[in-house]
Amino acid sequence: MVAFSNDPIPVDQLPRLRDDDFVAVDPRYLRGWLAGLALAAVVAVAVGSVVAAFVDQPLIPAAIAAVVLLGLAVAATLWVMELRRLGYQIREHDLSLRSGVIRHSVETLPFARVQHVNVTRGPVERLLGLATLDVSSAGPDITIPGLSEAEAARIKALVTERAGALEDDPHDDARDDACDDAHGDDPDVADDAS
Repeated sequence: MVAFSNDPIPVDQLPRLRDDDFVAVDPRYLRGWLAGLALAAVVAVAVGSVVAAFVDQPLIPAAIAAVVLLGLAVAATLWVMELRRLGYQIREHDLSLRSGVIRHSVETLPFARVQHVNVTRGPVERLLGLATLDVSSAGPDITIPGLSEAEAARIKALVTERAGALEDDPHDDARDDACDDAHGDDPDVADDAS
């Protein structure tokens, strides 16, 4: 049996997720999203023009169309900023996702917690040759959109392989047994190995 230890680790010795190690999503994802916004803008202008032609006060539909266009422009700007920040990083034992424009977020999912990995492709993604990787876990899930089909398949295979290898790892069982021994039979102590 392996002896359980839980010594403190100085914060400056913790591994770091470096920003330059994150991989950006495929640029086609941004182009597809912006094309959708452009289509929405064309529809807004067309509807505003048609309605303005048939009403006594054409300024009101024009103002509404202008507000919609302004909203679409703001959405496009925020989305460009989001996609410049959106990235993923695969390390030896985990997968991380960086996102957020206003509220920056970095989520890390250890392979030992992975329960299911899925690649999905909606109609627009299929048209652009893209896919979304969904990684389900015992805790929060990670979804990485805007991957090329091949990249999504490679990452899925890697995550599935690593999660399966950890499931078969005898050292992992020894750690779990050590945690159980350290906690004893106290039901108020949560078993959290993360």
